[in-house]
Amino acid sequence: MRAGSRRFHLLTRTCTLLIGAAILVGCTNAPSDTLHDPLTPTVVEKGRYLTHTLAACGFCHGATAVPGAPLTGGRPYYDIYGEVTVPNLVPETGRSVDWTTFDLMRVIRGSRRPDDEVISPTAHRGYEWMSDDDAHAIVSYLRVLPRSGNPTERRSISFLDRNTVGFFAPPAREVRGYIPAITPQYQLEYGAYLVDHVARCVNCHNTPGTFFSSEEYLGGGGIVKTDAGEKAAPGITSDMVTGVGGWSDAQIVAYLRTGVAPDGRQVDQRFCPTAFYARAEDQDLEAIAAHLKRVRR
Repeated sequence: MRAGSRRFHLLTRTCTLLIGAAILVGCTNAPSDTLHDPLTPTVVEKGRYLTHTLAACGFCHGATAVPGAPLTGGRPYYDIYGEVTVPNLVPETGRSVDWTTFDLMRVIRGSRRPDDEVISPTAHRGYEWMSDDDAHAIVSYLRVLPRSGNPTERRSISFLDRNTVGFFAPPAREVRGYIPAITPQYQLEYGAYLVDHVARCVNCHNTPGTFFSSEEYLGGGGIVKTDAGEKAAPGITSDMVTGVGGWSDAQIVAYLRTGVAPDGRQVDQRFCPTAFYARAEDQDLEAIAAHLKRVRR
């Protein structure tokens, strides 16, 4: 056999082995379900902060919709399928008490239970791009809370509803891979991250899309429904008429702290979790204000 032919066959064999190794590695690198909680005081405190401030978990999962209330669920939540009872986040009994850290992070960011069932299509919208550090901190905080035996009924959605009403639901998205944190020194990017993926203002303040138009970012008009009734969420872009363009950054921060607009109007805290935002750090609220003032309609 000629030297050139031998080199060609050796190269071909080497490439085949490398491709086979790559396939083997790809088949064995499934998402891990053995994540552990770094239950250090710093991480747990960060989780406590996020849970009771900007992420406002208690606004839905709290025994009452106020900061610091036990996260035992039991109150109604409304989505496209109707009413559902919000689950207990710190159960003493039941299936979720056996969920792994991976399971909890997946249900927060991927909106999927361990059995792969999709939860409410709007409940966790936006969390899919929450950073690993923030999601892990929240899970670590939930792990150290006192257990509570408050069982909540699990909703069953019929096949017909899933394929008729559910047709109009936003698809559940699960982002695979590591999601890095954005540091506060990049104020505009950090503010956008908080608005979209922690406080998730888009859930209420986006203008709903139709067959003829796309959803509009923070343009207002979304219907917020709670056990107190229904209200249309206002626009919070920088528009001077329909948004907060006429407010200063300081006035936006003051509104998030107090729920009082510059003209004296008081927000109904049954529909907007400003009581949670009031506990947030100045740099977080200032970043949110800086982002909102730059959102064009």
